[in-house]
Amino acid sequence: MSIRREAERKYSAFYNSLKNFFHNNSGYNIGGVARWGSRTTGEHRDKSDLDVIFWIIGNPSKHNVYPDLIDKLKKILKVNANAGSSNNVIKIWKEGIICDLRLRSESDYRTQINTRRYSE
Repeated sequence: MSIRREAERKYSAFYNSLKNFFHNNSGYNIGGVARWGSRTTGEHRDKSDLDVIFWIIGNPSKHNVYPDLIDKLKKILKVNANAGSSNNVIKIWKEGIICDLRLRSESDYRTQINTRRYSE
């Protein structure tokens, strides 16, 4: 298998694991999870990361959610994770995978899905 296909397989498997984590292990009532970016459209370079958005029913503050999620991601998915410098994103990395995870309000999430910036 080519290196590029192997990387695609890893990113796809990681995205599926992340979705399963949110719906089964996060401890939050998840309204939706979607990915976006060059990895979704196939226009990526080898060093491109995966961009994922999600929303939680009740729209809790990311300042309350991010620390809890970072701990759970580290324990359950065995990834490295921390809040980005602006605290607007969770940065995740693991063995050749880089992912930016962003909490959105329900309305922001739906707007981005409806404009086809992200795909569920």
